[in-house]
Amino acid sequence: MTTLVLLRGLMRDSRHWYGFDQYLAQQAVDVITVDLPGNGTLVNQPSPTDLQEYCDPVWQQIDNALITRGKLPKQTKVVLVGVSMGGMLALTLAAQKPARVRRVVLINSSAANLSPWYYRFQLWGLVMSLCVVSVRAIKTYWSKRELPNKNQWFEAIVLTLTSQHFSKRAEVVEAWGMLRSQCRTSLANGLHQLYACARFHCPVLLPVPVSVIVANQDKLAHPKCSEKLAVFYQTQLHKIDDCGHDASLDKPQQLQQLLTTILNVSLER
Repeated sequence: MTTLVLLRGLMRDSRHWYGFDQYLAQQAVDVITVDLPGNGTLVNQPSPTDLQEYCDPVWQQIDNALITRGKLPKQTKVVLVGVSMGGMLALTLAAQKPARVRRVVLINSSAANLSPWYYRFQLWGLVMSLCVVSVRAIKTYWSKRELPNKNQWFEAIVLTLTSQHFSKRAEVVEAWGMLRSQCRTSLANGLHQLYACARFHCPVLLPVPVSVIVANQDKLAHPKCSEKLAVFYQTQLHKIDDCGHDASLDKPQQLQQLLTTILNVSLER
């Protein structure tokens, strides 16, 4: 059975797969979710400013999960699937221990040596998200309905920026607001993660196959960033239409189908 390791992005943790990990597990795939230092179960740890320093804590989580499932870590090759910052970390992990990685799958990721900062983090998308949520809040206020709390307000902005379909879904905003109230990344750790992403340069001669998936409606990282990665690694660019940055939330079935196709190719090698 193929073992997938799922890596979330900036200030997100394993809870934010929002059921996609369970969905994959139903498709006869062994799924491991991990948290980055400063996020989720590791929220009390400081987030490093260099992606290399995230590797040991992540490998430790992977090894613990494999041992729990009766697998020997050094004899089990994994497929690293990373969204955004998670993709950058996946490349870093694969470059560090290539013998332990079968394939890397990048979803809406980027690299400083390939794309300018204004493509990697589209400020206009953030400004528009703030405006949209603000207008929505004003309409809620005038209609005398209950206003969202600060955690829901924050997550509504994030979802407007990263999702093409779920920013107006009250149940999703409330659920993600609850996740934030239970455990949230500190501002300092968020800035450290952002700085680590800004400094990331993708490995030049990565001895592991790389696949690249891009969403055509990504308002956070411009789709051209993924195009550059596909050219750099001389691999096919897989596209998901009508989808935002958080592809596992917007288009879980299409993403699962793409992963299945990619994994089948990987197993044939």
